[in-house]
Amino acid sequence: MLRAGSWKRLGLGVLGVVLLMATAGCAQQAVKSDEAVSSAPGAGAAARGPDASMTEAERQRRRAAFRSGLADFENSLVYFDFDKSAVRPDMRPVLDAKARFLLDHPTVKIQIEGHADERGTVQYNIALGHRRSQSAKDYLVSLGVDASRIDTVSYGKERPVDPRHNELAWSKNRRAKFNVTGGIPAGMN
Repeated sequence: MLRAGSWKRLGLGVLGVVLLMATAGCAQQAVKSDEAVSSAPGAGAAARGPDASMTEAERQRRRAAFRSGLADFENSLVYFDFDKSAVRPDMRPVLDAKARFLLDHPTVKIQIEGHADERGTVQYNIALGHRRSQSAKDYLVSLGVDASRIDTVSYGKERPVDPRHNELAWSKNRRAKFNVTGGIPAGMN
């Protein structure tokens, strides 16, 4: 059985421990916050918004650069050899640039269309287009792009870019086309 003075000392001891724990937690939090602020460039501005410290001219330059990169991303195609779905060595730099764009903009989602020329059956060309779009996706994933950001579709021979019936036209139609489908960063439209 504790006497009245013992209860008082016990209560003060418990209160002291609680206060010590509470202040220790605050001190650790303050250190983390200070470290985060000091280690992140422009972190104070980031708390107000990602563009808070930028001038309007800088925001416009960033938007223009993003739009230019987006246009390059969507307009550069990857071409394939006849009856093949492997990425050609001369097309790797195109995919490398696409991977850089996607890694620089981690919220962007895309769709890769696989296409074939008119030779072969509908079913064969759908399967070939699928293998081509999947081959391009696999290459991007091998460079670090998250596979969940990439959808694939095959149009086979149904959407030729050049409707003529010669080797030059067929070589243009054996392609993978890249479309941005979502995740464009705010303010970049």
